[in-house]
Amino acid sequence: AFMEARELAFDGERERARELAYAILERSPDYHDVRILIARTYAWDGSYDKAREELNYVLERRPDYKDALFAAIDNERWAGNEKAMLKYSKQAVKYHAVDADVLLKRAEALNSAGKDKEALQVLNQLEQIDKINDEAVSLRESIKTSGQNYTLTTAYTYDTFEDVFDDIHKAYVQLSRRTGFGSVIGRVNYQRRFSTDGLQAELDFYPSIAEGWYGYVSAGYSSSSLFPEFRSGAELFKTLPGAFEVSAGFRYLSFNSDVWIFTGTVSKYQGNWLFTVRPYITPNSVGVSRSLSLLARKYLSGPENYLTFRGGFGFYPEERRFQDVSGDVFFTQSQFVGIDGYKELRYNLSAFLSLDLARQELTFDPDNFITIVTLNGGVVFKF
Repeated sequence: AFMEARELAFDGERERARELAYAILERSPDYHDVRILIARTYAWDGSYDKAREELNYVLERRPDYKDALFAAIDNERWAGNEKAMLKYSKQAVKYHAVDADVLLKRAEALNSAGKDKEALQVLNQLEQIDKINDEAVSLRESIKTSGQNYTLTTAYTYDTFEDVFDDIHKAYVQLSRRTGFGSVIGRVNYQRRFSTDGLQAELDFYPSIAEGWYGYVSAGYSSSSLFPEFRSGAELFKTLPGAFEVSAGFRYLSFNSDVWIFTGTVSKYQGNWLFTVRPYITPNSVGVSRSLSLLARKYLSGPENYLTFRGGFGFYPEERRFQDVSGDVFFTQSQFVGIDGYKELRYNLSAFLSLDLARQELTFDPDNFITIVTLNGGVVFKF
């Protein structure tokens, strides 16, 4: 009967499972595993007080019962009662000081309570017992990662052309900081083109607005002719049911003339894939220019390891590869495809590499296109 009750509980029929379990307890009130099962079904339903009542019955009679202690730790964690969660985890260690599972549970409880230093100390004890405990290794890396509020990124980009133009060298260094309001990113861009060097400073902010809502705000300045004198942007993102996300926003670029770009996204998560469509609409003196970019990203093992496939066509004024000495903007056309990979090398270090092929219309020779090969690579350090 107990096995049947367990099967009902794990199949989601928790009310029927409890009915059968209570019938068992009428015959055997000290069948503790049955009472622990009842407590867990209550905890899964969010009835933490009822779960606590059943577990107290068991622990009053068997204060060393590991399964009951584990259930009590989980119940108090889900109830948001950190003090009780830590009390039960400490009690478990008292009775099972050299049990690897108990030490791991204690470390998880300390981590949930924000006591990372103490959690690492417990993991050190665990490693004396079980040096190859995968869950302990994963928890240790998670603790180290959770304390990394800063990210330093540096990258280099090389553009080579089949004809007409000299190669372009670009690089950037950026520092991002996680805050309670969202991520703030400062960036310095460097470019060498037309035998000229230029710098641009940018600041991005990704504010957390409300559940399911976040934003993007950006501003940049440069005194070099290789960049817009001023650029800004804003976008609002919303998650939707069915693993969809949508956004809408704009970009503004100040060259000799002002350029406004209206954009947005429609994204869909499907298994380990992310698909994104982003259009750009750019009004100008002769009408409206349109472009479209497509992205398909395959996550390989977690969010820090993936391959991305890209493609698109249309007018991309932000690229601004081609201009004359007056700084005028030309609404040229292009098509491109690309692939990039992002790989976590260790918990605080990642690397990325990308390759793009593009056909770009010449500003001084409309309808004539040349091929551009772009190679980009960089490293990301978290601390």
